[in-house]
Amino acid sequence: MKDNQNESELLKAKVVDINNHVIDLICIDYKLLSKVIHQATFLFVIEKQTFRIFCHKRSQQKQYQPGTLSTCFTGIVLESEDYRQCAKRKLIQETGLDLELTYLNSFYFESKKNKIWGQIFYTFYDGQIINFIQDPKEVEEIELMSYKEIVIREQNGEIFTPESIQALHFLNKRVLRQ
Repeated sequence: MKDNQNESELLKAKVVDINNHVIDLICIDYKLLSKVIHQATFLFVIEKQTFRIFCHKRSQQKQYQPGTLSTCFTGIVLESEDYRQCAKRKLIQETGLDLELTYLNSFYFESKKNKIWGQIFYTFYDGQIINFIQDPKEVEEIELMSYKEIVIREQNGEIFTPESIQALHFLNKRVLRQ
């Protein structure tokens, strides 16, 4: 193994067909993943009292959409885990929180840059944002936003990851109802 080999290059993601059946494994590399359908989780952390969402700015070190806002914490499902395990791993890795997750639904997302079978999970949290960011390679900053504020900011030109916006609309229809 090369000394400079990135840890993510050693990890394998699940490649799936249009029906979400695993057909192969692939190294986690954005250039490779952008050409195939893969599995990912979308995890919303919601402030219990206000129903505001813990949105975040993706690290500049991320391969996919660095520095972009996201409405949720996302993760590529690894070969050794299922969707729920991936969501739990990302919750702990990106926030330091270990909370119960509720499954919302599955969806397919496709753009010029990404093809994903995703599952949406959510959890409620009453605590402070202080020391919330655990891994600066993943998350630069966290900001609480309401559903309406996210929609307005996106309409005014702020860039959010498009798949997180699609997942947000599912969340709003069934949980937030704003």
